[in-house]
Amino acid sequence: MRYVVIGGGIGGVCCAEELCRLAAPGDEVALVSASPVLKGVSNVVRLAKYVEEFTVVERDAEAVATPNLRVVRGWVAGVDPASKTVRVAPADGGPPPAELAYDALCICAGARPKVLSHHERVVTLRDTESVQDFAARLAGAHRVVVVGNGGIALELVGEVRGVEVVWALRHAHIGDAFFDADAAQFLLGELTAAQRARRGGEGAQQDERQGGPEGQGSEAQCAERRESGAAAGSSGRGGGGGGGAPAGQGGRRLGAALGPKWSDALPHGAPANVRIERHATVLGVYGTRAEAVAALAYADSPWAPAAAAGAAAVDGSGGGSGGGGSELDRGEWPAWVALAGPEGRTVMGADLVVSAIGVEPATEWLPACLERAPDGGLSVRADLRTSDPSIWAAGDCCTLRGEEQAPHFFQMRLWTQARLMGLWAAQVMAGRQEDSGLSFAFELFTHVTRFLGKKVVFVGLYNGQKLGTQPRGDVVTYSRTLDAGGPGSTFVRVLLLRGRMQGAVLIGDTDLEETFENLILDGLDVGGYGPALLDPNIELDHVFD
Repeated sequence: MRYVVIGGGIGGVCCAEELCRLAAPGDEVALVSASPVLKGVSNVVRLAKYVEEFTVVERDAEAVATPNLRVVRGWVAGVDPASKTVRVAPADGGPPPAELAYDALCICAGARPKVLSHHERVVTLRDTESVQDFAARLAGAHRVVVVGNGGIALELVGEVRGVEVVWALRHAHIGDAFFDADAAQFLLGELTAAQRARRGGEGAQQDERQGGPEGQGSEAQCAERRESGAAAGSSGRGGGGGGGAPAGQGGRRLGAALGPKWSDALPHGAPANVRIERHATVLGVYGTRAEAVAALAYADSPWAPAAAAGAAAVDGSGGGSGGGGSELDRGEWPAWVALAGPEGRTVMGADLVVSAIGVEPATEWLPACLERAPDGGLSVRADLRTSDPSIWAAGDCCTLRGEEQAPHFFQMRLWTQARLMGLWAAQVMAGRQEDSGLSFAFELFTHVTRFLGKKVVFVGLYNGQKLGTQPRGDVVTYSRTLDAGGPGSTFVRVLLLRGRMQGAVLIGDTDLEETFENLILDGLDVGGYGPALLDPNIELDHVFD
């Protein structure tokens, strides 16, 4: 049996390594990667049956190779399903062009960042190389504008040092793709507290400007809310990263996607001064202030009635939305950002603009005979097989059909799911899916990460995903905050549908992962407990054992 895997990211490497583990004597496994550095997984810690935390590591391609694994360095020039071959063009320093024959192919080509602007001062953080470049360019920067509200933006704002940061959000609260307003408010309070502590007590003025937490103390606080169950955004930080697909934006070849702790590569120093611009749309990034101002006059802004306010800001009576301007915005900057917000349009200068507006599947280079989903990903069934019976797909480049998803599972382009998909695809390709039990991992959405220094665990339909059609009164949430702003602060939010838990968000060390996982999967009616469900004095694991 000849197996070929395209992509050196988490999905591709996990798939190739699992194939090697399952392969019969004489089977061949080839992994195609343009980068000499591959992404892998280590230190896997099981927090519950399906909740796992792990470390993403980088390894040299030569260190990954085993007797039945061949790493082929190069870019995939094409896939021919009719002849079952993959054409590989040489990467820098790689071998001559090659043609690989396969009996089973898994495409783990990942996703590429959406393009905000091609201005030279716009940085897209996607792979290790781009993070290192950004870290080097931060050295002489005074102001950085961060555009986006997903995982990359959340981590960056909490970790960047020694500069002014303007965070432009399209939404009302931070982390909209992951959190509701309550969880976002808790994290914002953590950011404010951390900044104040690092400055030795300064930063009180930031609370009001950032919309800091109100009424949060060290006592347990529980809140109840009934809601419509509107789903959270489905775009997250990419994790299936490829390295096997053609060139990315601007002709630069993109490496495998970032994993956890990528921000460790950023410089250390004094905390950033963060200003948040909510409900903001970036209209463009320009080389001069005059170009940015001119662009505002022709921009099709959703807040067109605020043109007069925008003109006042551009004329110098206010530099940022909310009248926050700065004398610096009248000086010389290498980049100028045109923004539209509820209070009008404005421009602001910046040394760097970080684009973190999401990713899209890197599939345009693949043959048209492979069925696509509406979002451009390769459409796959529950066994991750594409429309071609000999081709599978895993990670960011694929889209799991909605009808194939379990009630408490949904797809989100994250490294957690890239790993899971890579392993599952390998087991199906090797005909070992019945023995593994891994299919049950697709029964429940789980993800473990860190934002602003806090461990964050998502379980199930944590933000009401897939519940948008449920009657408003049938969906209720309970939340709890402990020791807000302190070193051991935690936040817990659970979502119930007609008394049965559907999802949970856990921030900090709560030790509730396994309990909530069981409650969701068992479908017990816990509605009678009300807010007491989150009482810290009740040991839930004993109550529902």
